[in-house]
Amino acid sequence: MAKKKKSSSGRAPGRPRSDESRAAILKAAYQLLREGGFAQFTVEGVAARAGAGKATIYRWWASKGTLAVEAFLVAVAPQMDAVKETASPIADLRRQVHLAATIYRGRAGQLVRELIALGQADSETNKLLVSDFMQPRRLAAMVTLRRAQSAGAVRKELDLEVLADALWGPIFQRVLVTHMPIDKGFIDRLLDLVLAGATRGVR
Repeated sequence: MAKKKKSSSGRAPGRPRSDESRAAILKAAYQLLREGGFAQFTVEGVAARAGAGKATIYRWWASKGTLAVEAFLVAVAPQMDAVKETASPIADLRRQVHLAATIYRGRAGQLVRELIALGQADSETNKLLVSDFMQPRRLAAMVTLRRAQSAGAVRKELDLEVLADALWGPIFQRVLVTHMPIDKGFIDRLLDLVLAGATRGVR
């Protein structure tokens, strides 16, 4: 079997060094977030764990807040996008809401609270959290809701933006404000209540 040819730097062909370093930094950053939250999150700590220089981190991220948000996105967003599309948009919708609740009631939910709180005083962090995390999840929900409406599974005259707020708003209310449970029973009751109105009169 032929050996991989090395580059002039002595490295085998593969991802550029900058990509590898960036991935290592983001992995280290998320590990530190999970372990101690944002209060104990430092660029120095990330640099030490990733084997990277602070100057490199500050060259790629404007602040430790934006670094924390991107690390969170890379680790958590793929989990939230794991619902596969089926022939039933209502069933897909229910799975989307349940999956979001499952993730938010774990460590990710605690980190979301911290990052949203951080964003209130840091516009760049908030902008990144909204544009790269909140909006893509919202758009995915709207795609499913439009499929449901086109299929005649929910009422044609419904404002789908309001329907999305009615489904996800109570989850964020509990995650961010009341800290009440968002267990499976609560999510089932929420879905049944909201969808009962959304599907009223639909045959």
